[in-house]
Amino acid sequence: MGIMERKAKEKQIRKNDIIKAAEKIFIEKGFELATMDDIAKEAEFTKRTLYAYFKSKEELYYEIMLKGFKTLNSMCDEKLYETSGEAEGEKIKAIGKCFLDFRYKYPGYFKAILDYQNKDHDFHEDNKNTIIEQCYKEGEYALDIIKRCVAKGIEIGEFSSEINPEITVFTLWSYITGLIGLIDKKEKYIKYYYEKDLSKIVEGSFEIIVSSIRCARLP
Repeated sequence: MGIMERKAKEKQIRKNDIIKAAEKIFIEKGFELATMDDIAKEAEFTKRTLYAYFKSKEELYYEIMLKGFKTLNSMCDEKLYETSGEAEGEKIKAIGKCFLDFRYKYPGYFKAILDYQNKDHDFHEDNKNTIIEQCYKEGEYALDIIKRCVAKGIEIGEFSSEINPEITVFTLWSYITGLIGLIDKKEKYIKYYYEKDLSKIVEGSFEIIVSSIRCARLP
C-alpha cells in the first residue's frame, strides 16, 4: 500500500470513529443537547480535529441519517427479493415488517431518522449535491417502493382503481411509520396490558390497512 492510499485509509478510519462517537452521544443526549465537545471527548479527538472533517454537528447528524437510510434501503431490497413472486399487498406488508426489523436491529439509526424535524433550509437551492440532498434521496427509497407496489396493484386489478395513488401511498407510509413509532414508545405498555406478541400485532395491522385498498371480491 502506497503512502497516499495509507493516508486515505487512515482518514476514513478517523472519520468513521467520529461518526460512531456522534451516534453514541446523539442517542444518549439527543441532538439538541449534544455538543461537539461531547463528541470530541467520546471520540478521543480534539474539537479542532472534528471540525477538520465536519463543519457542524448538523452535518454529523446527516451523516448518521444517511448511514441509517442506506442500511434500511438495503434491508428493503432483501425483502423485495424474498417476495418477488408475491402479490403487491404482500410486498407492502413485507416493507412494513422491514421497518420493524430496522427498529430492533439499528435503534440508533431508527431514532435519528424518527426524531429528525424538517427544516426550511433543507430545501434551499444551495443544498444541491450535498449530504442533505443525499439524505432526502435515500429517504425516498422505501416510499418509492410502496409507490410502485400501489401502481402495479392498481394496474393488475389487485387494488381498487378508484383509490388515489398518491393519497394511498402517503396513507400507507404514515400508517407504517406511525405504528412503528407507537411501538417504539409504548412497547412495554402493550406487552404488559395486552400480553400480545408485537410481531403479530404488526402483521395483523398491516393486513387491515392493505385490505382496505384491495378490490372487493364477491364470494
